[in-house]
Amino acid sequence: MLGQDPQLTQFYAAPHYLNPAFTGLTTEHRFVANYRNQWPGIRKTYSTAFAAYDYNLSDVNSGIGVLVMQDISGTAGLKHTQAGVNYAYRFTVRKINEIRAGIGVSYNMKSLGFNKLVFNDQLVTGSGVSLDGTTYGKRNYVDIGAGVLYNSSKYWIGGAVKHLNRPNVSLIGGQEPLPMFVGVHGGYRYIIESKGRNALKRYVSVSFNYKHERKNDQFDVGFYYFHLPVTFGLWYRGIPFKNYAPGYVNNETFAFLFGTEIPKRNLRIGYSYDLTISQLGINNTTGSHEISLIYEYAQQKKRRAKRVLVTCPKF
Repeated sequence: MLGQDPQLTQFYAAPHYLNPAFTGLTTEHRFVANYRNQWPGIRKTYSTAFAAYDYNLSDVNSGIGVLVMQDISGTAGLKHTQAGVNYAYRFTVRKINEIRAGIGVSYNMKSLGFNKLVFNDQLVTGSGVSLDGTTYGKRNYVDIGAGVLYNSSKYWIGGAVKHLNRPNVSLIGGQEPLPMFVGVHGGYRYIIESKGRNALKRYVSVSFNYKHERKNDQFDVGFYYFHLPVTFGLWYRGIPFKNYAPGYVNNETFAFLFGTEIPKRNLRIGYSYDLTISQLGINNTTGSHEISLIYEYAQQKKRRAKRVLVTCPKF
């Protein structure tokens, strides 16, 4: 079970999934929706849908949120459905900087269509399905994660840990503890033009996201340029100096991102395209597509009264 966690290129557009410490890092209400279609050129690969809502409880320095996610992959339709709740608390540092700590608990359901698979004993004997789909191929479990975030006016750094309770995810009745996932993310923003801290017109930022699970690593590094109301981004995914096998260079993706804001509607829309540069090849995968929608709402009186520090990119 080497690949358990769905992947998003626009991970900052799904902050609840990236790190529970981001929960409530908004003026008041926030609704998020994401969809990813990975490698559509390869039949039956990966599709991921994600949605979340969170609320800033500013009076008690807290944020609460709920999220749902479904990931489907493979010819046998391996399906992972997740529903969870997040909570975060913030501590003010040096007047406007802050440290946030969050925890997330989710209920997960995994299933696999064994009737769509063919096993060796079936080829030898000519028999039907060798595993009973009513007994095998399903697993429900609770998963626990946590995260921290330091947020300042120019830079941010955070870390998250998933699968703290090491739940059993075996689909054939055995024991397969889910490996612990560790992620570190951060970046720096240089403001070119603004009207106060919360009315940015132009800035550039650099960011990274590192993920580790068992012996597997992934490193994303990227650049954003924001000029109200649009954002352009360029990302590289890979660790070229670390080869998992002789002759295999760990280069995966160049990702191109475009986002736009509609301030009067409190809406942000993002699209990204992943250009495959691994040995799979762009002709085989045709890349990956991802879209995000973020809607924020706040009552006018509360909106003017609150000061929310959001340094990280919006997509």
